[in-house]
Amino acid sequence: MQTIDTDMAVATRDPLSARMEEAALNATVVREQMLYDGWLLRWANAKARRARSINPIAAPLLDIDEKLAFCRAHYQRVGRPLIFRLNSACVDPTLDATLEQRGFERIDETLVMGVELPTVAPSATPLLHYEIGSPDLFASVTGKLRDYGEEHVREHQQRITDIAVPNARVIARDGAGRIVGAGLAVMDAGVVGVFDVVVIPEARRRGYGRALVEHLLAQGRAHGARHAYLQVESGNDGARKLYGVMGFAERYRYWYRAPQDKQPGKD
Repeated sequence: MQTIDTDMAVATRDPLSARMEEAALNATVVREQMLYDGWLLRWANAKARRARSINPIAAPLLDIDEKLAFCRAHYQRVGRPLIFRLNSACVDPTLDATLEQRGFERIDETLVMGVELPTVAPSATPLLHYEIGSPDLFASVTGKLRDYGEEHVREHQQRITDIAVPNARVIARDGAGRIVGAGLAVMDAGVVGVFDVVVIPEARRRGYGRALVEHLLAQGRAHGARHAYLQVESGNDGARKLYGVMGFAERYRYWYRAPQDKQPGKD
């Protein structure tokens, strides 16, 4: 029987980052998923690639070529492209290089940033009013703000409904009652994840984005969260600067690998 080298469990060297990654998977749960030799396979009809990609979550036992053959056949059967989501705390540190050798191209790096909640200083926020929306309303609002089609709005609504841990689907209005933004806080055993933050274009550069994030963090604190995390594309300098001012710092990174001849659309 194959033994598992304890050094492969890279994530255990940083328990907080490992907890954040686990919580992020819980926050983006889909019905179309299964486990296969330490890989979490997801194939939802979603805009977000984390809902339709392979996530390594445990050290492997089977031969890599056997696993790739199984996954190719499975994703072809369900009509989805074969995409891997890897991170810098991956439990299989050889997988990224192995996929590269087999023609999988690395694309679209994202930073996971974290903060200890007591260090988040409140800002001089503009006047916003917040309400908790139903999964249907929240998906409809964020879908409209992002110009999503009806099919993806329905999938988003279902995914939010299926979250097993406490969450707050926040809708923000200005003083006139107009919806100006939305965001999702997902609370999970001491951490809160911030997702789906969106502000209407004409209301940007007014501090609404920061005010909305701070409100989401407050939702987390109210549920006992001690740390927060969020995800931002590595090339989004504006968002990285804003979150840095709020005390967030990089915890780890993740990226995708896909066959070079089949490039999936961006999130």
